[in-house]
Amino acid sequence: MESVPEQLERLNASAFLIRAAKWRKLTRLECEMPECLCPEELGGSTHFEPAMRGRRSDWAPTNDHHPILRCDGGRESVENSRVAHRLCNRVDYSKRIGRSYASDMAAVEAARQEALRRVL
Repeated sequence: MESVPEQLERLNASAFLIRAAKWRKLTRLECEMPECLCPEELGGSTHFEPAMRGRRSDWAPTNDHHPILRCDGGRESVENSRVAHRLCNRVDYSKRIGRSYASDMAAVEAARQEALRRVL
């Protein structure tokens, strides 16, 4: 079974996330947002897709500044990090600042519908 750092490397995650996993801050590859939006039909909070240059997947692993948000002065440090899906991270931030996230929710529904079509 792949270690968390190996999984993150395979997914082309940022060097920072890989380092955090090697330092054992990230002990499992699971979206740690309060509300994970990845459809269960795709695999839910443990489903991640590779991060690619040019077009990043909504389900690629990203670093979420936690517990101190970046906008509140939180720095990118091992102690202030958790892993999150790119889209889950963006929606959480949008909610915090009062920005519309309707198009992001449409992307969640589209992903769910596509996963259902694959199963059927």
